[in-house]
Amino acid sequence: MNRMKTTIKVALASVLCVATMAAFAQKPEQKEAKDYAPKVGDMAIGINFNPVAAAQGGNPASFSTVGQFLYGTDSEAGIINSAEAKPNQMFILAQQPMVSISYKYQVKEHMAFKASIGFSGGYITYREYVNDDKALALNPMAADQVADAINLNYTGGGITAGLEFSTGKNLRFIGGFGLMYSFGGGDVTFNYGNQMTALNQKPTTMGKIDKNINEFATSGCTWMDYGRPIRQNNVGISQGIGIYANLGIEWFFMKNASLGATVDLTPIMVAFQPQTYTIYEGYDKFHNEVAQYNDLVSPGSSYLLYGTDNIGVNISLHYYV
Repeated sequence: MNRMKTTIKVALASVLCVATMAAFAQKPEQKEAKDYAPKVGDMAIGINFNPVAAAQGGNPASFSTVGQFLYGTDSEAGIINSAEAKPNQMFILAQQPMVSISYKYQVKEHMAFKASIGFSGGYITYREYVNDDKALALNPMAADQVADAINLNYTGGGITAGLEFSTGKNLRFIGGFGLMYSFGGGDVTFNYGNQMTALNQKPTTMGKIDKNINEFATSGCTWMDYGRPIRQNNVGISQGIGIYANLGIEWFFMKNASLGATVDLTPIMVAFQPQTYTIYEGYDKFHNEVAQYNDLVSPGSSYLLYGTDNIGVNISLHYYV
């Protein structure tokens, strides 16, 4: 509820700010003298900024989750967003991207086709030194080290297409609706400096992995006494299709240029998450060899999201040609 109130305040403040700028920028005698509104056939390229997505972190790992419903929160550890504790869950994709590029085509005097695309992502590699097991086996006094690495790949974004209706001239009230496609998620891979062998069935591994990430003890595998993760497809790429609607203002402060602010709503969306899994490597005690174990986490999930609390804000700047 508090989050919704904050979103509404941001939305109203954004629209009010643009409206105030427009009111003070125009002199009474100029309102009818200059008409900067686009004509039929005009096109525009613009950039949109969503402060609500920015407040949530601006990347797929920060999208709202259903984790609190599935797992609850870990108050003793100070974890509020349970995605930090249980990453094997589904992401909610109701918000538009933090930054997107938009296109407008003026179909009629007060109707335009509008489309946008935005995405974000990253590839993070985290490395730590660990003791070199082979060097220590040959010389107990050896100080040689090797490196383990955690590679995190994440991406997310959205595409919209729909119609926008307007009324007025230099200061326009606008509203519209359309379809929205969103995606978000990622995976984690691991590289180890110490190789697993018949003589070294539990090699030295980065503490962050063995203590905080490795969930092999709960995997249920009977032919491996120890396993370490090679790849975690915790979330995969969730994809969703929904309907959006918005309402706001657009101010043409000079020829061919406008500043706008809208309150966006996603009243309905359906989304799908692919199969999630973790691949472990360990020593097969029955076949006496290093093998891999595929621990299936989820066969895939889906959700239907509806309601009026999925509110966002878009502040836009467009240039018409």
